[in-house]
Amino acid sequence: MLTLHQAGLETVPALHPLDGTVEPGQLLAIVGPNGAGKSTLLSLLSGFRPCELGNISLDDIPLNQWKIDALTSRRALVAQQEIPGFAWQVEELVSLGSSPGTALLAELLDDLDLIHLARRSVLSLSGGERQRVMIARGACQLLSRHAETARDGGLLLLDEPTSALDIGQQQRLMRQLRRWASRYQMAIVCVLHDLNLANIFADRVWLLHKGKCITQGNPAEVLTPNTVAHTYAAQLQQISGEDAPLLALKA
Repeated sequence: MLTLHQAGLETVPALHPLDGTVEPGQLLAIVGPNGAGKSTLLSLLSGFRPCELGNISLDDIPLNQWKIDALTSRRALVAQQEIPGFAWQVEELVSLGSSPGTALLAELLDDLDLIHLARRSVLSLSGGERQRVMIARGACQLLSRHAETARDGGLLLLDEPTSALDIGQQQRLMRQLRRWASRYQMAIVCVLHDLNLANIFADRVWLLHKGKCITQGNPAEVLTPNTVAHTYAAQLQQISGEDAPLLALKA
């Protein structure tokens, strides 16, 4: 679906050329220390910022050749801390510009535990509630145009989607993202700071440091204690988890 061929930026904040792919049905986590270039890379993947080096293609078409209307049916971006400018009701904002059917709208609200907030003004919500609303809106943008005959559910790009959520909502969101990836063959890319969430829920991980992808692969290959400790300049210990080994800070 999405292919990067030596894609990068020379202008600060620079990104070293990167090769990679994002496949339908895959959840990719982009991780790295503060200032590593994660959000900058996401802006390249979305097409909002053009490559200065190499190229990125969506469905074998360079991103810079897509028409806006066509691109919005195949790619949705949810940025950090989006604050709506008007007092829309939750269900109005989720469906804004998408015209989903009643069943899809209800399903997405239920998926993200928003049914009880459907008639509330988004300006009255907590940060975590508003974050879930914006994620539902991104999914609605793609799925309202998704037909049964479509080859996949499009590309959903999320910048720190769990940053305002409590630990229970973080788990529920990540589980739901996995369900969307599987059910709709949606490709989902998340910028994450919580490495344990990436370890448990991601299929693939790209680890960035100082504008360079220093390694990529499955979580077990990338998020090793030695690699993470070196990249983050942190002291860590590995503990056994039910689904995957977890990383914990040393005192």
